[in-house]
Amino acid sequence: MIESLPPLTSVGVLAVLAVVPIMVSWLIVLVPSKRREACGVVAGNPMETAALAPHQPVVKRPLVTLSRELTTADMGGYLLGMRHLPVEQAAPLLARYVRCADPALQLYAQSILAQSREHLQVQLVKLQRASEDDAQSAAWMLETGLALASPTLTGAAERPGFLKHLSDLAAARLKTSAATPALLSQAIQVFLEAGRPEDAEPLLVRLPQGSPLRAELEPAVAHALHQKQVA
Repeated sequence: MIESLPPLTSVGVLAVLAVVPIMVSWLIVLVPSKRREACGVVAGNPMETAALAPHQPVVKRPLVTLSRELTTADMGGYLLGMRHLPVEQAAPLLARYVRCADPALQLYAQSILAQSREHLQVQLVKLQRASEDDAQSAAWMLETGLALASPTLTGAAERPGFLKHLSDLAAARLKTSAATPALLSQAIQVFLEAGRPEDAEPLLVRLPQGSPLRAELEPAVAHALHQKQVA
């Protein structure tokens, strides 16, 4: 029979077996393999040496001026881009192209105006269903209504009735909601558009003294009151 190994020899064998994996792991880390050399890893931030993007000059000419100078094909792209602009700002130019001689531009302008009007109407109905004591929703509701009341979105025959409805909503929400500056400023603008500056004047003094909203609306209220007195 084979004699068993002495205790010291067994310990030595175990020590060697324990050291071998450590040495193999060190060799893997220290000796670069062909795969690591071929992967092309570069240390550092490549953005520091990357070329800068080409400078794009800012277009300073108004879109109305560009619309008079561009060709039909170029103007079609501008009209499609107006879908992303506030509709109350883009509507006058869109309404102009609804009456232009080019059928493609007419179609673009009509579809964008119709989609924008429908979006505002759906949003207004949703905000009217909000809680009557929600001042933030009330301010958004009046803001949406003012955008929808734009002369290019609401016809001349419908606009007075819609503004009366909107001013009645403003008066009702002011009774049930907290008089926040946002709600007060939107209500003032609604009353001015509806031809009721006498209802806007008491709200103006409730805005914080020296606030930008009050400074912006004071001249408009004073002018509307003067126009109504001399009329």
